[in-house]
Amino acid sequence: MKTGYLDCFSGISGDMLLGAFIDAGWEEQELKELPRLLKLKDVKIAVKRVKRQGISAVKVEITEKSSNPPKRGFSEIARLISSSGLEPQVKDEATAAFKRLAEVEARIHGVSVDEVHFHETGAEDAIIDITGAFAAKRALGLERLICSPLPLSRGFVQCQHGRLPLPAPAVLEILTEREVYFVDEEKELVTPTGALLAVELSDSWEEFPAFKVKRTGYGAGSWKLKGRPNLLRIVLGQENGPNILSDEVLELKAVIDDMNPEHAGLFMKEVLLKGALDAWITPVFMKKNRPGFEISIILRPEKYHELIDFVLSHTTSLGLRTRRSRRVILPRHEVTVSTRWGDIKAKAVIRPDGKKEIIPEFEECRAISEGFDVPIRDVYKEVICSKEARGGDGEQDD
Repeated sequence: MKTGYLDCFSGISGDMLLGAFIDAGWEEQELKELPRLLKLKDVKIAVKRVKRQGISAVKVEITEKSSNPPKRGFSEIARLISSSGLEPQVKDEATAAFKRLAEVEARIHGVSVDEVHFHETGAEDAIIDITGAFAAKRALGLERLICSPLPLSRGFVQCQHGRLPLPAPAVLEILTEREVYFVDEEKELVTPTGALLAVELSDSWEEFPAFKVKRTGYGAGSWKLKGRPNLLRIVLGQENGPNILSDEVLELKAVIDDMNPEHAGLFMKEVLLKGALDAWITPVFMKKNRPGFEISIILRPEKYHELIDFVLSHTTSLGLRTRRSRRVILPRHEVTVSTRWGDIKAKAVIRPDGKKEIIPEFEECRAISEGFDVPIRDVYKEVICSKEARGGDGEQDD
């Protein structure tokens, strides 16, 4: 799988991202074609090579003749993109990004989406930044893009609304539920456009994954920072084989010796209903040789706060251990298998060599076994030997 990693050690802005894409192989001419495709006649794009603390990088500069850019609303920007010569997928993705931005601005200012008028983010350079980023990802053939946690700075920034604190309100709103950290810098490291693109372009948000590095690109920012080079790095590579997927998960663990085992059984059922990917209990001997058990839960990062609250509210645990990890998984989808007893749901799994394997769902097979008074092994055998398992056209539910 062709993967990109946004290494945002100095933050992210739209122009830095475009520069990094070009340095990583995106054709410069495709960026320079955007004003024509978008019918933005007064926009000029310059691409040059610069150095930041000895590292060669690409600096993108987008200028427009007007010193007072129009305050466009979402509907106007959507029409501009829709009537452009961009590829349909780029149009859809860029429009969705601006819609998210409009919803963010509406919440911050307490108005409706229709009343929002973009200032800096509605200017023509921001339109180029956003449409260009989606065009670059598509042109580079990236199947997956991962973003690092973002560094945020303190200080103030001057904008159309006046002097605002850093991080800018729109940045914090856009980055809700995303991992960030604060650094000792007073310049704006993450712009609203940069935050928007990080969220909209990325498939996950994590530390550097394990993959084979193929190419690296650097995009330069304008600020001179005191503690770091003002660069955005994108790393392109190959992640796993074509039939192996991976993602980031979190693990929660709690060791308990004072909980009613009957309650623990109910808890295990409920935590799975709450969205845990997996959960199990392991018997342990604790200090003073007291018997107890360890609860282990696997979850997606976005479920972290919800499941932390659930565990601490529904068990006697006084605390949890957490760990971030990656899991490697095989592609799978649900299929419906026809049997003499009726349709049964199962999983179709693709092995690394490309072969498909049908795995019966236990609860489905148990219901058939009990309902028709047949051994469950016979139900399993019929599912495993079905025409769907042999390569037939079973119904697929994606």
